[in-house]
Amino acid sequence: MKTIINLNERLTEHFVLSEFLASRKAEEHKIPNIPLERHIIRLRNLAVRCLEPTRQRFKLPIIVTSGYRCERLNQLVGGVPDSQHVEGMAADIQIPHSHWPFSVTTEEQMARILWFWMKDNLPDFDQLILEHRGASYWVHVSCHIDLRKNRRQAFILKAK
Repeated sequence: MKTIINLNERLTEHFVLSEFLASRKAEEHKIPNIPLERHIIRLRNLAVRCLEPTRQRFKLPIIVTSGYRCERLNQLVGGVPDSQHVEGMAADIQIPHSHWPFSVTTEEQMARILWFWMKDNLPDFDQLILEHRGASYWVHVSCHIDLRKNRRQAFILKAK
């Protein structure tokens, strides 16, 4: 039985489901990155509790660079087996360079601003991680539906 989902389903005012499913790797390898209803419910929770308040505060577009990942896609991108992305509870986000305030000159600066604001102002997150690979920086954010499970772990991954 095929799952029918509406890719244009609005999760919040500024976020639609398709943003959390898009993956160049999945397209390249012809992997159907299709979530189940439980994953969509968790993605909506993440968008409502973490992404929309951040979008409202900064009044800048937020790009989801990695959202839901089916198990096969998660393996392909080198994600950990118990990744919250597989459960529909996590997203990696950035603010596009074309929208940075004039005072921000690097991707690292913008990601740090985003990370610090989220850490200090979002009451409901499980993990908040400032990550990078080379000169590319992003914020990983996750959130449980059962708010009692949110650990409020916030840390910055250091370069290896």
